[in-house]
Amino acid sequence: MTSTQEPPAQAIDICSQAFKQNPFPTLARMRELGPVIRVRFPLFGKVWIATTYEAVNDLLRDHQQFVQSPTAAGNRWVGTLVRWLPRTLKPLATNMLLRDPPDHRRLRSLVDQAFQRQSVEALRPRLETLADEALDRLSDEAARSGGTVDLLAHFSRPFPLAVICEMLGLPPEDRPQFTRWASRFSTSSSFAGIIWGLLIGVRQMMQYVRAEFHRQSREPRAGLLAALIEAEEAGERLSEDELVAMVFLLLAAGHETTLHQITLSVLALLDHPAQLDELKADWRLADSAAQELLRFISFAQLTKPRYAAADTIFYGQPIRRGQMLFACLAAANSDPSVFEHPERLDIHRPANRHVAFGAGIHVCLGAKLARVETAIALQHLFTRFPNLQLAAPRSQLRFSTRPGTRALLALPVKLK
Repeated sequence: MTSTQEPPAQAIDICSQAFKQNPFPTLARMRELGPVIRVRFPLFGKVWIATTYEAVNDLLRDHQQFVQSPTAAGNRWVGTLVRWLPRTLKPLATNMLLRDPPDHRRLRSLVDQAFQRQSVEALRPRLETLADEALDRLSDEAARSGGTVDLLAHFSRPFPLAVICEMLGLPPEDRPQFTRWASRFSTSSSFAGIIWGLLIGVRQMMQYVRAEFHRQSREPRAGLLAALIEAEEAGERLSEDELVAMVFLLLAAGHETTLHQITLSVLALLDHPAQLDELKADWRLADSAAQELLRFISFAQLTKPRYAAADTIFYGQPIRRGQMLFACLAAANSDPSVFEHPERLDIHRPANRHVAFGAGIHVCLGAKLARVETAIALQHLFTRFPNLQLAAPRSQLRFSTRPGTRALLALPVKLK
């Protein structure tokens, strides 16, 4: 590799309330600094961030030059952190998002088998029923509290949790307890809070999941859990630790992402009343609206880190082996070279090639389910409560300070 001096790290604040309220000016500044920039990042120090649509796609699709495993790339510091995880959290480090080929290919093919048994479209009527049941409880809570209710706590969280419990095939009587465990992972607003939530809740959940594996191995129920247990590819099956990791991945991807997408979608539509009126007048726009809201909001602002497998030059920048790179999905989704007037919400936007679910071999497995859930949630919510409005000044809404995501802590509304 040609010797090139590493540029100084930029001071980019991606945790402030100002950024979370309106990230577009900062994202534009990041792209202006270059397609790949050096940034000081909370906890990890100096890292590389891909900022343009093209650079983000190239980073995410090149799994030979940029790998998931820090150890394989010679990054001993991060590799040591993984090895020092508490024993109860070890299985979480085996999930397929942290694996490189050929391990990732094996895990993905086994999970794809399980997912193919459950058509999202076939599930739509059941998802609509679950949405209506969650809205019943939301209405009851609003009645108890005088008409004002936190939409995040009483609809956006319980609806996708009910969906993932249904998808996994958990017994109905166990779902309230499972929901209480799961909610601990989505209520933390900081990195320390996430770790604490994991340490507190993970042992009980893992014990439950392992016991449920053994029960469903003997007496399978309809759902992904039984399908994952039965999935086999070229004589290989998922190990028990891999099954545990997969359930936690499905929980995080199928619950936390969707709950924040629903919450912020409601806020975005309330911020754009003309777009909301168009949607309420023609719910055939629900799917295109959900796609545009995924682009506009970009809950996952940054991907999980990749690591350079060898010294290289990437978009003119000298990347050393083992260095950490993030793809800024939010910056890619607001790149004006791909999206006209990206700072505007446009539920009619054609050919929406957003990367809200990532790209390449690690693209989100549940992308279609998340889109359908969001569309159903919005249609049923605004059909039932067409005059829903904020119950607090817009400027007083608070966002999580967790780096890499954009999420509200609460969304107080009046159901009218």
